[in-house]
Amino acid sequence: MELKQLDYFLMLTQTLHFRKAAEKLYIVQPALSKQIKSLEAELGVRLFERSQRRVQLTPAGQYFKQEVAQIRQRLEEVRNLTQLVATGEAGEIRIGYVGSCIHTFLPEMITGLTSAFPHIQLYLSEMITAAMWESVLKGELDLAFLRNPPFHESIESTLIWQEPFALVVPETSSLNETNFRSMRQVAGESFILPTRADGDAYHDLQWSICEDAGFSPQVSHETVHGHTALQLVANQLGLAILPMSFREVTTARVRFLEIPRIRQRSEITAVWDRHNPNPSLSRLLKFILEKSLPTP
Repeated sequence: MELKQLDYFLMLTQTLHFRKAAEKLYIVQPALSKQIKSLEAELGVRLFERSQRRVQLTPAGQYFKQEVAQIRQRLEEVRNLTQLVATGEAGEIRIGYVGSCIHTFLPEMITGLTSAFPHIQLYLSEMITAAMWESVLKGELDLAFLRNPPFHESIESTLIWQEPFALVVPETSSLNETNFRSMRQVAGESFILPTRADGDAYHDLQWSICEDAGFSPQVSHETVHGHTALQLVANQLGLAILPMSFREVTTARVRFLEIPRIRQRSEITAVWDRHNPNPSLSRLLKFILEKSLPTP
């Protein structure tokens, strides 16, 4: 059974006239009759009732028409999607991100990507930075949004988002936006810092904020999750240094105080393997890099 035969069959079901169907197909009538007879012989059923006056579909022909029409439509969709996949306009992209992305730039970005590339399926996974880095290197992620990536010769990166850091204190603290002027004011306090298990860079970045103020922080707890740090602060188990955007998404009984006159900022970087063969990745990267993302 050939696709050509199915197309001939469908045309004949539309005209129910061999001569008219042959003309629309740009073939001679005997050739059409031969193909239809061959199709019926292969199926072992009569698809048409023929007489000198008219041509009619048999019950088997009616059923076959419905199924063949669906098959041809599906094949056309597959053909079109295959062409889109080859050019990167259709496919799959696996994206990893740190939790804070979801309450900053990521929802807007995903909305834009979905609108611009309706045939590209995006799979999102919230992960810690260390795990994402390994997944990008292994080819398990196409793209990752993470903090302070290390250097690797096969990895490309670009800064996506940055915002100020805030000192997070319990709601009961005497410090507030009016009287907090410097990190030196909390030199004797305990701190909740990012764990080194998620990489040294983010831990060291927050540590350097304290060092620049003239002290080394006393670390009471470490965690990879900002929301965990917020709850620990709320329970007066230490102070935390977090991106200011966490203020918009927490109900913890804490206070966010922007840290004045510091060089450090919270940054999110997009990373990908420059040798990644996924044709959809280059299209998404072009969109992401051209899009202007507002930063505080």
